Amino acid sequence: MDAVDQVIVGLLKSDGRLPHREIARLSGISRSVVAARMHRLLTSGEVVVRGVVHPAVLGRSSLAHVGVAVSGRADVVAERVAERSDVPFVSLTAGPYAVVAELRTGSPRDIDEALAAIRLLPGVRALDTLPYAEVIRDVVGPTGAVATTVDATDVALLRALQDDGRASYVELAAVVGLSPAGVRRRVVRLLEAQVVRVGALVRQSGDDPQVALGIGIRLGGGHVEVVAALLGLPAVSFLARTWGRFDAVATLRTFTPGALLEALDAVRSLDGVADVESWSHLRFVKETYAAPALQP
Repeated sequence: MDAVDQVIVGLLKSDGRLPHREIARLSGISRSVVAARMHRLLTSGEVVVRGVVHPAVLGRSSLAHVGVAVSGRADVVAERVAERSDVPFVSLTAGPYAVVAELRTGSPRDIDEALAAIRLLPGVRALDTLPYAEVIRDVVGPTGAVATTVDATDVALLRALQDDGRASYVELAAVVGLSPAGVRRRVVRLLEAQVVRVGALVRQSGDDPQVALGIGIRLGGGHVEVVAALLGLPAVSFLARTWGRFDAVATLRTFTPGALLEALDAVRSLDGVADVESWSHLRFVKETYAAPALQP
């Protein structure tokens, strides 16, 4: 993935439904080049564009970061954790925990039951859990408050966007039996209400050029200014305030180790950051924010 690809992917991360002409206008790259590059990125599977539904809409408002200490092969444990439907993210890491995962459930009780089940998996020695106080930036999905209801037609549209975030209004209309104009109004409403967000996700397999680092942040004071500064760093793809041994956890993603080091130094240099611990994501075993409740 070269510099041109990176520019295109960056725009798709912010809005996965941007048309070719708008990407060309914003990037200064010709429309024909944009179309060709996007076709290659999407058909190869290196980049996917998905609609991700707000966890609260799905009744999954309790979230936690889980570090897993293992005995034996970490990849075997990671695959077993990844089988759970309430786990959208699992990674093999070089750090204090060989496996890190994220839980998204309906209640603190569900978190407790999930942790109990994971502890019983063969090869799991211990867990370190950080409940999320607030997700501030998600990899793809929407964050913040959401106050809207969805009907059966909305659910069908959300399911279609989950499968293909760049599906045209004509294609979506064929799915739900409405006119393209009617579908457009619904999709715009769902996007503006933060029910769903459509964005690009680069598939990190360990063999591609993207590099990722997880960081745990301890603060020396309030979080407001630090959070605002972190959101201003392009490398921060995920950010959540947590309770426990860290005040916040974040994921840094770049396309070069040098850029990753610069981003890490930028975090360490922020006023209000007292300490930072990090772990390298060696391979993402699972990174799917598809909602099981929306599956056919």
